[in-house]
Parts: sequence; C-alpha cells; structure tokens
Amino acid sequence: MLGTDIRGIMAEEEEVQRRQQALKSLVMMRSRQLRESLEDRIKRARNGGDWTMLSKAECASLYKREKAHLKSQLEQLQFEQVRTRGKLTALKRAKARAQRIRAAESASERKRR
Repeated sequence: MLGTDIRGIMAEEEEVQRRQQALKSLVMMRSRQLRESLEDRIKRARNGGDWTMLSKAECASLYKREKAHLKSQLEQLQFEQVRTRGKLTALKRAKARAQRIRAAESASERKRR
C-alpha cells in the first residue's frame, strides 16, 4: 500500500468497519445467550426440536458446557474487537497522513508554477 493511496486506505477502512459491526453483533448475541437461564434454554431447545428426550440433569449438563463454550467464544470475539479497533485507528491515521502528503504535494506543485 502506497502512503498516498487514499482510495485503497478508504476501501480497507470500510471493510474493517463492516467487520467491526459484525463482531459487535456477534458479541451482543453471545452475551444475550450467556444471560439466558436454564429454564429458558430448555424451552428454546424443546421448541426447536432439540433436547426433547433428555432429562433435566442432562439438559443442565449440556447447558453448562454450552455456557463454557459461549464464554470462550465471547472472549475470542472481544479480543478480535480490540484488534479490529486498533487496525481501524491505524487506517484512519494512515488516511490522514496520506491526505497531508497529497496536500503538501499539490501545494509544492502550485509553488513550482
């Protein structure tokens, strides 16, 4: 990437912003699932056709494993959010730098004339 390739920087910035929105959505969804009670999870599973033949103890065991998995997913997503936020900040700085370089180039070009 060239230091003055503003279009490329802007395209990458848009892509990172889309990724940031997707991560935000996933984090919200996983957080909501983590707050779900065992009874609510059992109702949701049975309405969806899952866990219909399982005892309450088996459901509780599956629920506990799901919670642990969701927590690890949430931690990974939050780590990705931090990385994405850092990348977006770097891209914004690169864009500002490229704009300053372009402005300086055009100013020096005008001075030559």
